[in-house]
Amino acid sequence: MRRGEADWLDTPHKASLLRAAMEGAGAVVVGSHACGDHWGNPCSVKANAALVAALEGVRGLNLDRLGLMGGGLGGVLVWNSVLGPLSGRVSHVAVMQAVASLEAVVRHGKFKAPCLAAYGLEAETPDEEAIEVIRPSDPLHRLQDAVSGPGVRRAAIFHGAEDRNIPPGSHAIPLSQALETLGVETTLELFPGVGHNTYEMGEAMERRLKAFFSTL
Repeated sequence: MRRGEADWLDTPHKASLLRAAMEGAGAVVVGSHACGDHWGNPCSVKANAALVAALEGVRGLNLDRLGLMGGGLGGVLVWNSVLGPLSGRVSHVAVMQAVASLEAVVRHGKFKAPCLAAYGLEAETPDEEAIEVIRPSDPLHRLQDAVSGPGVRRAAIFHGAEDRNIPPGSHAIPLSQALETLGVETTLELFPGVGHNTYEMGEAMERRLKAFFSTL
């Protein structure tokens, strides 16, 4: 949901990615944006857990095969969910052009204000103070500090090599390294010439998502 609208359902090139994931997994895709522009804050993680709990009461759904897909700031929510209430329950995770390091977002500056707003902080909060406050919700720090894996068996990271909004060197690459250190089978693809628009890669991304979730 975005501003009261089903953005992923109403935007054709995004809806095609959902269909590809469903075709690959033979599954139903559901999602929640109950907490607005959340940047993976505790509210959004709680909403994600509540969504899964609600699905457990739906006849015919097999939640033993659970995968997550996220992009942009939704990447933070994906990792904070598998590092939190969904730990040990999610086997597959795919992220596209996704945020992995809140610290990097703060230091980069471009999206600092909305990120801090999601955590109740003023835009003018000094970087070091902000980083310390949001550290418990920073996926990259959490993964780097972990002594054991989050239960995820396979992860796929799809990122534009020329992404200037969420630079791969601050997000996708260290995320991949952290996951591999924890024993997660990880695929990292950096697409030459692609910026912050992997959503718009069309059939190339659909094919990858379908193949990835077919192993769920």
